[in-house]
Amino acid sequence: MTVLLRGGTVLDGTGAPPRRADVLVAAGRIAAVGPALAPPAGCAVEDVSGWEVLPGFVDTHAHDDLALLDTQACVPKLRQGVTTVVVGNCGHGCAPTTPGSGLGELFAPVLGGDRTDLAFDSVRAYVDTIAAAPRTLNAAVLAAHGALRAAATGPTVRAATAREVDAMCGQLGDAMEAGAAGLSLGLLYAPGNAADRTELEALAGVVAAHEGVLAVHVRNEGDHVLAAIDEATSLGAATGCAIHVSHLKVTGPRNAGSMPRILERLDAHRAAGVDVTADVYPYHAGSTTTSTLLPAWALREGMTSVRGAVRDPSSRRRLVADLSRPWNEPGQENMLLAIGPSRVLLAGFSRPSNTEHEGLALAEVAAERGQEPYACLVDLLAEEGGSLTAVLFHTDPEGVRQALAWPHSMVGSDGLPHLRGYVHPRLYGTFVRVLTEYAGAGGPLSRTEAVHKMSGASARRFGLHGRGTIETGSVADLVVLDPAALEDRATFAEPRRHPGGVESVVVGGETVWRRGQDLPDRRGTYVPARSGAAPS
Repeated sequence: MTVLLRGGTVLDGTGAPPRRADVLVAAGRIAAVGPALAPPAGCAVEDVSGWEVLPGFVDTHAHDDLALLDTQACVPKLRQGVTTVVVGNCGHGCAPTTPGSGLGELFAPVLGGDRTDLAFDSVRAYVDTIAAAPRTLNAAVLAAHGALRAAATGPTVRAATAREVDAMCGQLGDAMEAGAAGLSLGLLYAPGNAADRTELEALAGVVAAHEGVLAVHVRNEGDHVLAAIDEATSLGAATGCAIHVSHLKVTGPRNAGSMPRILERLDAHRAAGVDVTADVYPYHAGSTTTSTLLPAWALREGMTSVRGAVRDPSSRRRLVADLSRPWNEPGQENMLLAIGPSRVLLAGFSRPSNTEHEGLALAEVAAERGQEPYACLVDLLAEEGGSLTAVLFHTDPEGVRQALAWPHSMVGSDGLPHLRGYVHPRLYGTFVRVLTEYAGAGGPLSRTEAVHKMSGASARRFGLHGRGTIETGSVADLVVLDPAALEDRATFAEPRRHPGGVESVVVGGETVWRRGQDLPDRRGTYVPARSGAAPS
């Protein structure tokens, strides 16, 4: 397809100022950018005067691992202008999967699918599957530490042996050879939270050898966040590995106002030579599985332990008592107690009698059931097989603004792509929300900065060469916006609302979505990070 987008305002993703220019697309790439371009013979011409032409957005923190196998599950991303997702985040991933690892059951609620029978014996096998699947979005892949670990050690949360660490490093090396952009750690989550320093340095060394990036969900995002950031960046200092802090934030009411100190610490690490960046989602609430609200002892054998803890009478009493008190164990924090049950919205119910609780606060559900909130959560988990998701209002809005304004931050949705039930509005609104709430008048970013963070900077960080910019020779992943109509419509009350003002989305030179039309093209592809992430 050859098409000339005529008369739009181009923000090219490089950080350059907006300019009025035509954009010529041919053979899936940007053939020319400039004023008054002459259309070649047979070229379609689209008048985009008054609109903006931007690079397709790169969602640096996605959990669309299984959603990529279902084109409908990716529509919320596409309709806000996302053309590439980076999956495998927070140590959660589809591969490698081994029988008895418990991986599918543990991670499926996060990865956008109903399947728990995952069957990918390597990251390479997963990559081959998504490369062959018809879909609209491009995908870049991080190897997931939790998956590597579960394959090597089984479902038990414990220190790995030297042989098991070698097995993880071997799987990771193969993943990097298959084009993985790097490795993600979920140091807050089981089983990744059991990794010791030797294991983490060995894995970081493999990433560094392949010039990839180590994306880290740090071990603590609340009272001990500075120590957790120091732990992550020290892996970069020790191995030379590029570090990327996942969903940069600080949680808990008593930590409100701490973001300037966090950014100062990150800047100090950069000044000391550590290549560290971060991604941010533009909301003061996050979303995750309820297992992250439980004490470590309830997760020692993965979901088997959770089910036992919520169903056994003695363990149930212990769990309710633990959820009702502060935790003094190193690296653990009772987030549910810190923010309170009125600031936790529940989702992911499968039992018909519980579906009426979708999107309600734990405090509301407990009142309806005539229970104390902590006992109510434990009972709900028992009824639901141990698995629910939650939206947590755990950080302060000003901290979000400050994190987005940090020169080395990017944007990631962290959305959980479920086709049914309540979801966090970031699944539908993240990228348009950045442009409407955080860029321009009164916002911490200029429009140029915002677009750069969501496209060129992100593609460069994850080694996605030839993407993220509107330059001659770049892959033609584009989004056309009507700035006058641009509106983030997804709210916590009504999260499944697509934004207004997104006129069309182009992936690989083909229009895959246009307002008012249902287009069947499936032009997404697997994007290998062939030479890793460039220094930021």
